[in-house]
Amino acid sequence: MKIGRLGGGGSDYSAFVQHIGVPSADLAFGEGYPVYHSMYDDFVWMEKFGDPLFQRHIAAASVWGLVALRLADQEFLPFNYLSYASELQKSAKDLKDKVSGMGISLIPLFKSIEELVKAATKIDNEKQAIVEAKGCASIWRKDHSRVRELNDRLMMAERAFTDRDGLSGRPWYKHLIYAPSRHNDYGSNSFPGIEDAILETKNHHTAESWHTVQHEVWRVSRAVRHAALVLNGELT
Repeated sequence: MKIGRLGGGGSDYSAFVQHIGVPSADLAFGEGYPVYHSMYDDFVWMEKFGDPLFQRHIAAASVWGLVALRLADQEFLPFNYLSYASELQKSAKDLKDKVSGMGISLIPLFKSIEELVKAATKIDNEKQAIVEAKGCASIWRKDHSRVRELNDRLMMAERAFTDRDGLSGRPWYKHLIYAPSRHNDYGSNSFPGIEDAILETKNHHTAESWHTVQHEVWRVSRAVRHAALVLNGELT
């Protein structure tokens, strides 16, 4: 089972995560198969050759069902923003190599990610404190307003990564952290607005293009900071 990033634009989740910032997942077994997107890509081929007993389909549906049950039944949404922040730190370090020698400051980005780390740690501690205080009985029944408020913060943090103006030249894509590559809809980028601006700078080498890169760094930093504020309960 593969659970990948939602950076590419070639799937149904695109409208949810990349346009309006709804937490989403894309689960799949394996990679592509020989008849993908060909005239043979139909039920007959799958029944005869691809998965004759539909065992893989049953396995995939079972996993999806278990994930859905977990999301529905857990009193706290199982969102791990510490893991999210860790991914952002890795992407920011990769970005640092790409802008080396350009005079671009990534300090705002790294600072905002540190704020996200602190906020993610804080909300995890809050969850743990509630669990320990309420014991084994249903936390929801004992303190439903507190649980709902904390879950709302977990749910809305993803939307804070969006910007109403969207990516430059691609306003439909409003998520500033993950989006398809500008030149390849199936490819994916972390910090797509910054990546696009870097490419433009390398192609044109103008002072304005350098400023555009820095501007995009500030936009992403602001979005990450907003997500941290949402997790802290300071921004709704």
